[in-house]
Amino acid sequence: MVKKNDLHLHLISDSTGETVHQFARAGLAQFPDTNITEHIWTLVRNKAHIDAIERNLEKNPGVVLFSVVNKEVREMLETLCKRRGIPNLSILDSVVELFTNVLGVEQSLRSGAQHKLDTAYFKRMAAVEYAVVHDDGLNIERLDDADMLLVGVSRTSKTPTSMYLGHRGFKVANYALVPGIPFPIDKLPEKNIFIVGLTTDPKRLMQVRKTRLQHLSNSSNPNYADLDIVTNEVRDARKLFSKHGWPVIDVSRRSVEEIAASIIYLYRQWLDQKDNV
Repeated sequence: MVKKNDLHLHLISDSTGETVHQFARAGLAQFPDTNITEHIWTLVRNKAHIDAIERNLEKNPGVVLFSVVNKEVREMLETLCKRRGIPNLSILDSVVELFTNVLGVEQSLRSGAQHKLDTAYFKRMAAVEYAVVHDDGLNIERLDDADMLLVGVSRTSKTPTSMYLGHRGFKVANYALVPGIPFPIDKLPEKNIFIVGLTTDPKRLMQVRKTRLQHLSNSSNPNYADLDIVTNEVRDARKLFSKHGWPVIDVSRRSVEEIAASIIYLYRQWLDQKDNV
């Protein structure tokens, strides 16, 4: 096998391209030292689109990943790749084949069918809106229908993680701990709610906050990125988490997707424990 450090990746879809992009992203995570140039093609539905792709492939040969339902367009693309010797993969084939065999029915052959406005879609949108309405301590007293609450000091990825979990269908609120202001435990609903504490390395947090202040051109609060004060904030937060027995996730050097995956795992465990009580 000849090692390649540079790769042109052509992501082709007859819909929004989100599915093929996420698939590629997951695979490329295993090859961090490779320089990837992405060529994104969405709403590919006719020969003119295929001709444009061919012209680009001639200049930038590489790998093609595609999600194309239309039989005619797909055949044109596969013929093109075969003629030019382009490695290619239809990312959903194995999954669709599995479901076809298990369910005993053929696929619908509708472009963008995974994005249809069904009940699950509206549930996700409602969950995203919930994250916005309950961001950063807003409406902390109205969490009766929340799935979970994320708690942590400023800049511990609470908001992006809440939004990501919202897209996964979870109703998530988050609360930012502020020095000198007690956590409003008395405002939480009477029902048992899943709460997870987010923490991070103080030095890393200090750098994140410094970058934030520089981005905002804000020098009015020097304590915000002071290492000693940041260290105390993180320590006090951990004490709070320990006092209430909340699970803790260290977000240092973790992506939002990784943080969310850990939270979902702990949430499932929490639900199982509730069911067994």
